[in-house]
Amino acid sequence: MAVSATPAAVRMDVTVSDVTIPVPGQEQVRAWLVTGDDAGRPRSAVLWLHWLGHLHNDRSEFLPLAVELAPRGVVSLLPAGHFPWVPDPDGTGDDVARVRAQVDAHAATLDFLLDQPDLDPIRVALVGHDYGGMYAALLAERDERVTALALQACDAAWADWFATYWLRLGGAALVDYAARFAGLDPVEHVGRLGGRVLFQWAGKDTFVSEATRAAYAAANPRARSLLYDDAEHQLGDRAAVDLVGFLAEQLGLDP
Repeated sequence: MAVSATPAAVRMDVTVSDVTIPVPGQEQVRAWLVTGDDAGRPRSAVLWLHWLGHLHNDRSEFLPLAVELAPRGVVSLLPAGHFPWVPDPDGTGDDVARVRAQVDAHAATLDFLLDQPDLDPIRVALVGHDYGGMYAALLAERDERVTALALQACDAAWADWFATYWLRLGGAALVDYAARFAGLDPVEHVGRLGGRVLFQWAGKDTFVSEATRAAYAAANPRARSLLYDDAEHQLGDRAAVDLVGFLAEQLGLDP
């Protein structure tokens, strides 16, 4: 069924549908499916993974951009994240299991998106901000159907933010906790797509360090990296314009 959205996101030629997506062994995922009035022609797909922040801390974060792109032949899915939006990290091995489960849930939403009619299988993008970006990095490497990736202001390792903002870990305790995520840290999973990756960073970000930006650049030297000197962690309009431009280029969108 159609859902109500903010007035800025509503267009007569765009449909926003509230859907539930089954995930084996987990609760269903709520998502918005955004489509234009263009059935019957090849369309591209974007999966948008939202941030954990103080404004639009849910699947609504990217809704205006999804609506903007729908008339240009983009089918979008905006799922709700679960961890760490709902349960808090607890410092045990359960946190690793929760990260893996969230990746599995996002994989199920990508399957749902790519089951939509008239999609071009070689024009599929993932976009993620903050924790959404960390999950997007893992999913993009895991699923070769993804052809473009855009990451906004995300950390390099799961233990960093979990330990700093929830667990208050340091020293040997932090080292031991970080070791639990071996092989799962997002910065290790951004190389597959080479130049079809966009990194967007905020110059006044109090959550993402210059060292983190450098680690991502080293992990994928071919990626495009944009720094917005005056932006804070949530980024802003300039980053949104550049993101749309990147997607238009990578997905071959109509003007």
